[in-house]
Amino acid sequence: MEQCRGARAMLGWSQAQLAEAANVSRQTIADFERGAHTPIGNNLASIIAAFGKAGIDFIPENGGGVGVRFRSRT
Repeated sequence: MEQCRGARAMLGWSQAQLAEAANVSRQTIADFERGAHTPIGNNLASIIAAFGKAGIDFIPENGGGVGVRFRSRT
């Protein structure tokens, strides 16, 4: 949830822009971000893929906490 909001903020995307990029409804994004529910598997995969295409990587819990960052351009 927080990573989704953070990634959108980094890209300057609205919920509607993410929904369009991921081909899901804006309500799916809104419900996810407010913690109402986790999207079904294929919708969650589409959201992650849309962020990936835009250059966003998600950092899993590794002792330092979860996060989000722009992909390295090396």
